[in-house]
Amino acid sequence: MTQFRQLTLSAAGNQVELLEELLFLVNAQAVTLVDDGDTPILEPPVGSHPVWPQTQVKALFYDERPHSKILKDIATYLRRANILVELPEELTPLPDQDWVKASLNSFKPIKVGIFWIKPSWNDDPIPEDLTLLNLDPGLAFGTGTHPTTQLCLEWLSANPPSGQTIMDFGCGSGILGIAAGCLGASQITGYDIDPQALIATKQNASLNHLTIETVLPNQIAGRAYDVVIANILANPLIELASMLYELTGRGGKIVLAGLLDEQADQVRAAYPAITFDTDVSKEDWTRLSGTKVE
Repeated sequence: MTQFRQLTLSAAGNQVELLEELLFLVNAQAVTLVDDGDTPILEPPVGSHPVWPQTQVKALFYDERPHSKILKDIATYLRRANILVELPEELTPLPDQDWVKASLNSFKPIKVGIFWIKPSWNDDPIPEDLTLLNLDPGLAFGTGTHPTTQLCLEWLSANPPSGQTIMDFGCGSGILGIAAGCLGASQITGYDIDPQALIATKQNASLNHLTIETVLPNQIAGRAYDVVIANILANPLIELASMLYELTGRGGKIVLAGLLDEQADQVRAAYPAITFDTDVSKEDWTRLSGTKVE
Protein backbone atom coordinates (compact mmCIF):
# COMPACT_ATOMS: atom_id res chain seq x y z
CA MET A 1 0.00 0.00 0.00
CA THR A 2 1.37 3.40 -0.98
CA GLN A 3 1.57 5.93 1.85
CA PHE A 4 3.56 8.94 2.93
CA ARG A 5 6.58 8.12 5.09
CA GLN A 6 9.15 10.42 6.59
CA LEU A 7 12.83 9.94 7.30
CA THR A 8 14.48 12.32 9.79
CA LEU A 9 18.28 12.64 9.95
CA SER A 10 20.61 14.88 11.93
CA ALA A 11 23.60 16.20 9.97
CA ALA A 12 26.38 18.74 10.28
CA GLY A 13 25.84 21.89 8.28
CA ASN A 14 28.66 21.14 5.85
CA GLN A 15 27.04 17.78 4.98
CA VAL A 16 23.56 19.06 4.24
CA GLU A 17 23.85 20.05 0.58
CA LEU A 18 25.29 16.69 -0.49
CA LEU A 19 22.93 14.76 1.78
CA GLU A 20 19.98 16.57 0.22
CA GLU A 21 21.12 15.53 -3.25
CA LEU A 22 21.56 11.91 -2.16
CA LEU A 23 18.04 11.77 -0.74
CA PHE A 24 16.61 12.96 -4.02
CA LEU A 25 18.66 10.27 -5.79
CA VAL A 26 16.75 7.64 -3.79
CA ASN A 27 13.47 9.25 -4.92
CA ALA A 28 12.52 11.41 -1.96
CA GLN A 29 9.46 13.49 -2.84
CA ALA A 30 10.62 16.47 -0.80
CA VAL A 31 13.43 17.42 1.57
CA THR A 32 13.01 19.94 4.39
CA LEU A 33 15.74 21.50 6.55
CA VAL A 34 15.12 22.45 10.19
CA ASP A 35 17.36 23.81 12.94
CA ASP A 36 18.46 20.84 15.05
CA GLY A 37 19.81 23.04 17.85
CA ASP A 38 19.15 26.60 18.90
CA THR A 39 21.04 28.61 16.33
CA PRO A 40 18.74 31.14 14.63
CA ILE A 41 19.99 32.63 11.36
CA LEU A 42 18.67 36.18 11.56
CA GLU A 43 20.71 37.80 8.82
CA PRO A 44 22.53 35.76 6.19
CA PRO A 45 24.83 37.55 3.74
CA VAL A 46 23.20 38.77 0.54
CA GLY A 47 22.82 35.95 -1.98
CA SER A 48 23.78 33.19 0.46
CA HIS A 49 21.78 30.12 1.47
CA PRO A 50 23.03 29.26 4.95
CA VAL A 51 22.23 26.18 7.00
CA TRP A 52 22.48 25.60 10.72
CA PRO A 53 25.65 24.09 12.29
CA GLN A 54 23.52 21.06 13.18
CA THR A 55 20.60 20.55 10.82
CA GLN A 56 17.61 18.23 10.92
CA VAL A 57 16.96 16.87 7.44
CA LYS A 58 13.46 15.53 6.80
CA ALA A 59 12.83 13.50 3.63
CA LEU A 60 9.32 12.60 2.46
CA PHE A 61 8.74 9.36 0.53
CA TYR A 62 5.60 8.18 -1.27
CA ASP A 63 5.97 4.77 -2.91
CA GLU A 64 5.58 1.05 -2.22
CA ARG A 65 9.21 0.18 -1.49
CA PRO A 66 9.82 -1.50 1.87
CA HIS A 67 11.54 0.57 4.56
CA SER A 68 14.57 -1.68 4.37
CA LYS A 69 15.06 -1.06 0.64
CA ILE A 70 14.98 2.74 1.01
CA LEU A 71 17.33 2.69 4.00
CA LYS A 72 19.72 0.28 2.27
CA ASP A 73 19.94 2.52 -0.80
CA ILE A 74 20.54 5.57 1.39
CA ALA A 75 23.25 3.75 3.35
CA THR A 76 25.00 2.83 0.09
CA TYR A 77 25.09 6.45 -1.07
CA LEU A 78 26.24 7.65 2.35
CA ARG A 79 29.20 5.25 2.28
CA ARG A 80 30.18 6.32 -1.23
CA ALA A 81 30.02 9.99 -0.20
CA ASN A 82 31.84 9.31 3.08
CA ILE A 83 29.02 10.91 5.09
CA LEU A 84 28.65 9.61 8.63
CA VAL A 85 24.97 9.92 9.51
CA GLU A 86 23.05 7.57 11.77
CA LEU A 87 20.05 5.98 10.06
CA PRO A 88 16.92 4.87 11.95
CA GLU A 89 15.65 1.31 11.70
CA GLU A 90 12.60 2.38 9.71
CA LEU A 91 10.76 5.39 8.30
CA THR A 92 7.89 7.06 10.14
CA PRO A 93 4.44 6.56 8.56
CA LEU A 94 2.45 9.77 8.23
CA PRO A 95 -1.33 10.02 8.68
CA ASP A 96 -3.38 9.36 5.59
CA GLN A 97 -4.88 12.73 4.73
CA ASP A 98 -5.17 15.30 1.97
CA TRP A 99 -1.88 17.12 2.58
CA VAL A 100 -2.68 19.84 0.05
CA LYS A 101 -6.01 20.57 1.71
CA ALA A 102 -4.43 20.49 5.16
CA SER A 103 -1.83 23.00 4.03
CA LEU A 104 -4.41 25.35 2.52
CA ASN A 105 -6.60 25.22 5.60
CA SER A 106 -3.70 26.36 7.77
CA PHE A 107 -3.82 29.86 6.22
CA LYS A 108 -6.49 32.02 7.85
CA PRO A 109 -7.53 35.63 7.17
CA ILE A 110 -5.83 38.28 9.30
CA LYS A 111 -6.37 41.99 9.92
CA VAL A 112 -3.33 44.27 9.59
CA GLY A 113 -3.88 48.01 9.66
CA ILE A 114 -6.87 48.69 7.41
CA PHE A 115 -6.30 45.49 5.42
CA TRP A 116 -8.17 42.19 5.58
CA ILE A 117 -5.68 39.71 4.13
CA LYS A 118 -7.04 36.35 3.08
CA PRO A 119 -6.21 33.49 0.70
CA SER A 120 -8.36 33.50 -2.43
CA TRP A 121 -10.09 30.23 -1.51
CA ASN A 122 -11.34 31.51 1.86
CA ASP A 123 -15.02 32.50 1.98
CA ASP A 124 -15.18 34.04 5.45
CA PRO A 125 -17.15 37.33 5.51
CA ILE A 126 -15.08 40.48 5.17
CA PRO A 127 -15.33 42.84 8.15
CA GLU A 128 -16.75 46.26 7.37
CA ASP A 129 -14.43 49.24 6.82
CA LEU A 130 -11.48 47.04 5.88
CA THR A 131 -9.70 46.86 2.53
CA LEU A 132 -9.68 43.36 1.04
CA LEU A 133 -6.30 41.97 -0.04
CA ASN A 134 -6.30 38.51 -1.62
CA LEU A 135 -2.99 36.72 -1.19
CA ASP A 136 -2.20 33.08 -1.84
CA PRO A 137 0.83 31.74 0.04
CA GLY A 138 3.44 30.14 -2.17
CA LEU A 139 7.17 30.09 -2.88
CA ALA A 140 7.84 33.70 -1.90
CA PHE A 141 8.13 35.55 1.40
CA GLY A 142 5.25 37.70 2.60
CA THR A 143 1.88 36.53 3.94
CA GLY A 144 1.26 39.40 6.34
CA THR A 145 2.04 37.48 9.51
CA HIS A 146 5.63 38.64 10.05
CA PRO A 147 6.13 41.85 12.10
CA THR A 148 8.27 43.47 9.38
CA THR A 149 5.52 43.03 6.79
CA GLN A 150 2.90 44.26 9.24
CA LEU A 151 4.93 47.38 9.99
CA CYS A 152 4.94 48.24 6.28
CA LEU A 153 1.23 47.50 5.88
CA GLU A 154 0.51 49.75 8.86
CA TRP A 155 2.56 52.55 7.26
CA LEU A 156 0.55 52.22 4.05
CA SER A 157 -2.67 52.22 6.07
CA ALA A 158 -1.68 55.55 7.63
CA ASN A 159 -0.26 56.98 4.37
CA PRO A 160 -2.53 55.87 1.49
CA PRO A 161 -0.51 56.31 -1.74
CA SER A 162 -3.44 57.31 -3.95
CA GLY A 163 -2.20 58.45 -7.35
CA GLN A 164 1.45 57.78 -6.46
CA THR A 165 4.11 55.58 -8.05
CA ILE A 166 5.41 52.73 -5.87
CA MET A 167 8.58 50.63 -5.79
CA ASP A 168 8.17 47.41 -3.80
CA PHE A 169 11.88 46.55 -3.42
CA GLY A 170 12.37 42.87 -2.57
CA CYS A 171 8.72 42.25 -3.38
CA GLY A 172 8.53 38.55 -2.45
CA SER A 173 4.83 37.65 -2.70
CA GLY A 174 4.01 41.20 -3.82
CA ILE A 175 1.94 41.92 -0.73
CA LEU A 176 3.19 45.49 -0.18
CA GLY A 177 2.85 46.56 -3.80
CA ILE A 178 -0.61 45.00 -3.91
CA ALA A 179 -1.58 46.81 -0.71
CA ALA A 180 -0.47 50.08 -2.29
CA GLY A 181 -2.52 49.26 -5.39
CA CYS A 182 -5.59 48.52 -3.29
CA LEU A 183 -5.21 52.05 -1.88
CA GLY A 184 -5.09 53.69 -5.29
CA ALA A 185 -1.42 53.77 -6.29
CA SER A 186 -1.16 54.82 -9.94
CA GLN A 187 1.76 52.60 -10.92
CA ILE A 188 3.54 49.78 -9.04
CA THR A 189 6.87 48.11 -9.69
CA GLY A 190 7.99 44.96 -7.90
CA TYR A 191 11.74 44.31 -7.76
CA ASP A 192 13.35 41.05 -6.65
CA ILE A 193 16.45 38.96 -7.37
CA ASP A 194 14.35 35.77 -7.31
CA PRO A 195 12.35 35.08 -10.51
CA GLN A 196 9.91 32.95 -8.46
CA ALA A 197 9.06 36.03 -6.39
CA LEU A 198 8.18 37.94 -9.55
CA ILE A 199 5.90 35.11 -10.67
CA ALA A 200 4.19 35.07 -7.26
CA THR A 201 3.80 38.86 -7.35
CA LYS A 202 2.08 38.79 -10.75
CA GLN A 203 -0.21 35.94 -9.69
CA ASN A 204 -1.23 37.64 -6.45
CA ALA A 205 -1.71 40.97 -8.22
CA SER A 206 -4.16 39.31 -10.64
CA LEU A 207 -6.18 38.01 -7.67
CA ASN A 208 -6.75 41.66 -6.75
CA HIS A 209 -7.41 42.82 -10.32
CA LEU A 210 -4.16 44.77 -10.36
CA THR A 211 -1.22 44.94 -12.72
CA ILE A 212 2.28 45.15 -11.24
CA GLU A 213 5.37 45.62 -13.36
CA THR A 214 8.05 43.17 -12.21
CA VAL A 215 11.77 43.71 -12.73
CA LEU A 216 15.03 41.93 -12.04
CA PRO A 217 18.34 43.67 -11.23
CA ASN A 218 19.69 46.05 -13.88
CA GLN A 219 16.19 46.84 -15.16
CA ILE A 220 15.43 49.95 -13.11
CA ALA A 221 18.35 52.30 -13.70
CA GLY A 222 17.42 55.98 -13.94
CA ARG A 223 13.91 55.59 -12.53
CA ALA A 224 12.47 57.28 -9.44
CA TYR A 225 9.28 56.71 -7.44
CA ASP A 226 7.02 58.65 -5.09
CA VAL A 227 7.27 55.85 -2.50
CA VAL A 228 9.98 53.21 -2.11
CA ILE A 229 9.32 50.35 0.32
CA ALA A 230 12.16 47.94 1.08
CA ASN A 231 11.31 45.13 3.48
CA ILE A 232 14.54 43.15 3.32
CA LEU A 233 17.29 42.94 6.00
CA ALA A 234 19.65 45.38 7.66
CA ASN A 235 22.80 44.46 5.74
CA PRO A 236 21.18 44.78 2.29
CA LEU A 237 19.51 48.02 3.39
CA ILE A 238 22.97 49.38 4.19
CA GLU A 239 24.75 47.92 1.16
CA LEU A 240 22.03 49.10 -1.24
CA ALA A 241 21.48 52.52 0.37
CA SER A 242 22.68 54.53 -2.63
CA MET A 243 20.47 52.52 -4.98
CA LEU A 244 17.39 52.90 -2.78
CA TYR A 245 18.10 56.60 -2.36
CA GLU A 246 18.30 57.11 -6.13
CA LEU A 247 15.04 55.20 -6.61
CA THR A 248 13.29 57.66 -4.29
CA GLY A 249 12.12 60.79 -6.10
CA ARG A 250 12.73 64.26 -4.69
CA GLY A 251 10.22 64.83 -1.91
CA GLY A 252 9.39 61.12 -2.03
CA LYS A 253 8.91 58.73 0.88
CA ILE A 254 11.13 55.79 1.76
CA VAL A 255 10.13 52.95 4.10
CA LEU A 256 12.79 50.56 5.39
CA ALA A 257 11.99 47.34 7.27
CA GLY A 258 13.50 43.97 8.07
CA LEU A 259 15.91 45.32 10.68
CA LEU A 260 16.11 44.50 14.37
CA ASP A 261 15.69 47.28 16.93
CA GLU A 262 19.41 47.34 17.70
CA GLN A 263 20.25 47.78 14.00
CA ALA A 264 18.15 50.91 13.49
CA ASP A 265 20.93 53.47 14.13
CA GLN A 266 23.32 51.70 11.76
CA VAL A 267 20.74 51.56 8.96
CA ARG A 268 19.65 55.16 9.50
CA ALA A 269 23.27 56.32 9.26
CA ALA A 270 23.46 54.90 5.72
CA TYR A 271 20.81 57.42 4.59
CA PRO A 272 22.16 60.84 5.69
CA ALA A 273 20.04 62.79 3.20
CA ILE A 274 16.74 61.32 4.41
CA THR A 275 14.73 63.17 7.04
CA PHE A 276 13.45 60.33 9.18
CA ASP A 277 10.21 60.07 11.13
CA THR A 278 9.99 58.54 14.59
CA ASP A 279 11.01 54.87 14.62
CA VAL A 280 8.24 52.30 15.04
CA SER A 281 8.95 48.92 16.66
CA LYS A 282 7.01 45.65 16.78
CA GLU A 283 8.24 42.45 18.45
CA ASP A 284 11.92 43.55 18.34
CA TRP A 285 11.74 44.66 14.68
CA THR A 286 11.96 48.32 13.66
CA ARG A 287 10.50 50.29 10.75
CA LEU A 288 12.25 53.40 9.52
CA SER A 289 10.43 55.88 7.29
CA GLY A 290 11.32 59.32 6.04
CA THR A 291 11.37 61.87 3.23
CA LYS A 292 13.97 62.62 0.57
CA VAL A 293 14.31 66.40 0.77
CA GLU A 294 17.07 66.97 -1.79
